[in-house]
Amino acid sequence: MLKYLEDFPIQCKQAVEIARKFPIDRKRYDSIEQVVVCGMGGSAAGGDLLKSYLQREAKIPIEVNRNYLLPRYVGKKTLVFAVSYSGNTEETLSAYADALSRSAKIIAITSGGKLKELCHKDGIDVIEIMGGMPPRATFGYLFFPTLVLLERLGLIGSKEEEIQETIENLQMLCKQYNPQSRANSAKEISERIKGHLLLIYAAEHLAACAVRWKNQFNENSKNVAFFSLLPEMNHNEIEVWASSNEFTKKFYLIFLRDSAENERIKQRISITEGILKDKVAGIQHVVSCGKSLLSRLHSLVYLGDWVSTYLALTNSVDPIPTPMISLLKRKLSQL
Repeated sequence: MLKYLEDFPIQCKQAVEIARKFPIDRKRYDSIEQVVVCGMGGSAAGGDLLKSYLQREAKIPIEVNRNYLLPRYVGKKTLVFAVSYSGNTEETLSAYADALSRSAKIIAITSGGKLKELCHKDGIDVIEIMGGMPPRATFGYLFFPTLVLLERLGLIGSKEEEIQETIENLQMLCKQYNPQSRANSAKEISERIKGHLLLIYAAEHLAACAVRWKNQFNENSKNVAFFSLLPEMNHNEIEVWASSNEFTKKFYLIFLRDSAENERIKQRISITEGILKDKVAGIQHVVSCGKSLLSRLHSLVYLGDWVSTYLALTNSVDPIPTPMISLLKRKLSQL
């Protein structure tokens, strides 16, 4: 997994190049009124980030669908990204068939499998990416094609400068987080949170990052982790911390912060931390870095990937295999 992380900036650059060179007929995708990204697990993570990144800019709604069927509104004026790294994710294959039956505009992103076969048979555009990797290690391959294609279809403005800044920022961060780095904040965080239940808190616009951190702790570290968003958790979840006991002391809180976050959110986080600090094992703040929102979001995603991998290694756990997911799939295939 460390090798995949070290290669991540290169992966992002390659993904952008693949999407820019992909032959696409803009007339085929005219009159788009909604965008839906279909995927599961690591294949849905890019859709989450796309939604978080563009929610204040895009003039059309962008949603992520983690299900067998699509929302009722999906139709001829909907662009559906069918994203399955393996090409064999049953929920995504089902959603693909649903989109096809409704005459939605479909673009698939996959390394092969059944999805690739269906796209070729049905005359659907398919962006093929490199295979042989854990899906969660292909974030760049699965995210950047969706962003670049929205740009090329005229659904959003040019992102060339922000993409370039993001890649350069990732290259800098790679030097800070790789195993040879002496002042390695990713390693330090992993050592600090070892042996605890993890709870990630973040502002709403960082939702994709919070989900990613939680999922990476689950899959890479095999560590229990949850997430909640502010300000919503201030209206309900904060009540579970009314008392301090042995159970609450098992939790380590991680606040994902944005260097350009809303002033009221800053105040809420400060007050929330003050209320909770004596009830939990510890609190860690992680602040994004970068000029553009795209770069800042990726900085948080990238750090979380490193921290979860170092936590796995600290716990003597191989971050790549996912035996419980494999077991579940085997049992489903027997039905």
